[in-house]
Amino acid sequence: MKDVRRFLDELKLDLPELFRKPTAAPAPPRRPSREAALPQGMPVDASKSVFHARVAHYAPLMGVSPNKIFIKEQRTLWGSCSARGNLNFNRKLLKAPPEILDYVVVHELAHLRHMNHSKRFWDFVATQCPEWKARRTWLRLNAARLG
Repeated sequence: MKDVRRFLDELKLDLPELFRKPTAAPAPPRRPSREAALPQGMPVDASKSVFHARVAHYAPLMGVSPNKIFIKEQRTLWGSCSARGNLNFNRKLLKAPPEILDYVVVHELAHLRHMNHSKRFWDFVATQCPEWKARRTWLRLNAARLG
């Protein structure tokens, strides 16, 4: 045991950096506030009303009834639809042109009929959004600008 202590004492003299107490790790970057993710000056409640209004417009036209609508700050998804009929939308869509937001709303509402991306699904999307391919392409090409 004494040999080990002597070895460690000598090592401290030769390599003091090994024995320094680590400093606290830098804090992870803070996520921007919910308000920071919104277009300039738009309150959080107003962002919800935009999505609710678009869903309320398209749902009866498509003959579907969503359960609940959630607005989230997702990193990779623009929207999603659960098996329970809940719709999730990415808050970043508020920075996109209105027709892009409408495309995502129609896309997610279509999942209430077809929980897949089959030809029947895309045909159903096309009933309300014939330009869906161009809008999907726009979203893919401009995603970074919305983030």
